[in-house]
Amino acid sequence: MTVGFSGDVAEYYAKFRRGYPPQALDALQTAFALNTDDIVLDLGCGTGQLAVPLASRVRSVIGMDPEPDMLRLAREAAVGQGVQNAMWILGADTDVPVLGELMGQRSLAMAVIGQALHWMQHEALFRALSPLFRSGGGVAVVSNGTPLWLQDSD
Repeated sequence: MTVGFSGDVAEYYAKFRRGYPPQALDALQTAFALNTDDIVLDLGCGTGQLAVPLASRVRSVIGMDPEPDMLRLAREAAVGQGVQNAMWILGADTDVPVLGELMGQRSLAMAVIGQALHWMQHEALFRALSPLFRSGGGVAVVSNGTPLWLQDSD
């Protein structure tokens, strides 16, 4: 289920991957009218660079990633910052339909994807996510720099 982000790679990712500035989080909060009643999904959450800081702005954050080491480090980051309203789920974009079943009547305010969309089957993912959103909800793809899919390189 992993794509090579375990062990030392996950540790380096946690230590060296840039986070997101508060202005990016403010923009997400404004665009999706996030409030303390909302649930946010961070899909491909990695070590929590988006999920952990978003947690203070919403009711709860679901961090979902296919790599157990990434989730372990995300959980540790959350604990280290006193975040108690995040849950960490082992899964990939293809598992979103099951997440919908688990949520029951609850809705997502937003699904955020930070620099991981290129690993996902985006058309199927967006179809699976669509019925899970509350009114005004949607998907935000966030990048801290030029995303891989827009770079001019081989």
